[in-house]
This record gives sequence, C-alpha cells and structure tokens, in this order.
Amino acid sequence: MSRARQELLLELQATLTQAVADAILVQQAAADRLGLGLADFKCLTALTEEGSATAGEIAQRTGLTSGAVTRMIDRLERAGWVRRRHDTVDRRRVIVEPVPARLAEIEPLFAGMAAGWSTALADYDDAQLRMLIDLFGRMRALARQQAAAIRVDA
Repeated sequence: MSRARQELLLELQATLTQAVADAILVQQAAADRLGLGLADFKCLTALTEEGSATAGEIAQRTGLTSGAVTRMIDRLERAGWVRRRHDTVDRRRVIVEPVPARLAEIEPLFAGMAAGWSTALADYDDAQLRMLIDLFGRMRALARQQAAAIRVDA
C-alpha cells in the first residue's frame, strides 16, 4: 500500500471518528433541550427507527442492562414519551411503543441538520450517494459488532 493511500485512509478514519463524536454532541444537545438523558433519547431514537419493542429488545438495541431499561421505560412513560401495552397474542408480553405526539417534538430539533445534509449531499451524484450509503451501512454494522465485543470482554 502506498504512503499516500495510508495517509488518506488515516485521514478518513479520523474524520469518521470525529463525525461520530460530533453526532453524539448533537444528540446530547437535543436530549438536553427535551429534558432527557442521552440513554433515554437513544431509546426513543431506536423506537423511532425500528418500531415498538419489548424491554429485552430495547436492551439489545441500546446495549443497556434489563434493569436499566426498565427504569428508563418507567421514566419515559411518566414523561409521556412511551406507553406500555400488552401483546395481543401473548398477554404476558409487554410492548413499549412511542407516543407519536411527543415524538413530533424531536423532528424540529433536527431540521437544520437535515437541511444542511441536503445541501452538503447535493454535490454528489447517485453512484457516489450509493457508495456513501454502503460505507455508512458497513460502519454501522462494524460499530454494533465492536460494541458487542467490548461488552463481552468486559
């Protein structure tokens, strides 16, 4: 591998690392604005992206323990962000679902980011956008794998 390619890959890795850190700052700012902790906000994000879930599924999505998830659901339910309902097939199973009216409070906080992304991405053609989607899909999968590995090693 050439030195120029090594330097380019290092620069890309550094940029991706900083982009993740910056994204966390944006999420923390949104959580603060809504009076939520970052973990609570991430739970709402997971429910928005992947739909209603059991406490166990939320624990898997967020990496939290079942006890921490139960306390988080209690907080979010008291604040009106989520509601619990019994599964229609298995009444012992409890499903946590987001409250749409409350979730509507989140979207305006990201309007500036969405507009900025649209502007930033306007210069890329369809093939480049597909490549970026592939890259970020791979990065997300890798991040989830690494988070799981770190938890196992702990």
